Amino acid sequence: MRRLALVLLAVLALAPSSSAQDEYGSRGLFPVYKSGNQWVIFDKPRKSGRAKDLMPGSKFLIVGSLGADLFVVGRTSATYGGLCRNKKPLKLRAALLKGPRSAVGDPVMAIKVPDHFQLKGSHARYDALENKVDEPLYQLLGSTLTAAALEEGKAGAYRFRPDDEGAAAFLADPKADKIAMKIDFAAHPPVAGLKAPSALITDAQISSSHRRCLRLADGDRLIGACVEMPHDLMSETAQLRFVAYDPGGNGSPFLLAYTRGEPLWGHERWGFVLRGTGARLFLRDAMDPRCREGF
Repeated sequence: MRRLALVLLAVLALAPSSSAQDEYGSRGLFPVYKSGNQWVIFDKPRKSGRAKDLMPGSKFLIVGSLGADLFVVGRTSATYGGLCRNKKPLKLRAALLKGPRSAVGDPVMAIKVPDHFQLKGSHARYDALENKVDEPLYQLLGSTLTAAALEEGKAGAYRFRPDDEGAAAFLADPKADKIAMKIDFAAHPPVAGLKAPSALITDAQISSSHRRCLRLADGDRLIGACVEMPHDLMSETAQLRFVAYDPGGNGSPFLLAYTRGEPLWGHERWGFVLRGTGARLFLRDAMDPRCREGF
């Protein structure tokens, strides 16, 4: 268990506090996808990380919807589906994973571990998160969320089109009644240091522009800033499933979001760290949808 804790502590220290995602493959973190009958990691182009991370025999801790367990790269294979260029799929190397799938459920994230790593006596906690949005939650946090969106709009956090007349009117006279606020998802995973934690995915609309955020709250108080979840990856929040994975069972969870089945715009993988000081994005990836119809 101590070895597991040390590996995951290293993961949590991946990058300085920032709204930016760690680069693909940085420090041995990869999204995992089911492709046909295989579980794979696509070796996409990346500035950091080493190609040998995904060589046969490499060992990974795979985290999924039900738990985590050790897998190895059985072999690598050239395949399509991980990246596109000029609306055509590129051939990439894929690491094919072997291990106890039933213990993991739906695969989401892979953490590269040393060859000698062993998983023993884990106290990890897994919670499949159901959507708990209701009217009392809106009454508790609605005005606070709108006020935060108003300040972010004033600060230029929204990407308005130049021809958006409603956006120009808002920027000239920013007011809360010009913001439409929705809470698309809410859950309450335990977070150390917070008495009444809520993990929220919100959608704030100003004119025709939307800003989707993961936010952390404690009761009626927001903790930290918006962690933006742009719709560039196409899936709506309702298509995502969520799980909280707390490796030590001590209130320091990862919040993972993933797709199942065959979503119209391709599969997605999201990962966030939840702490008493706020949330941080560390994983954002998709099976590139821009040439999906050409496969």
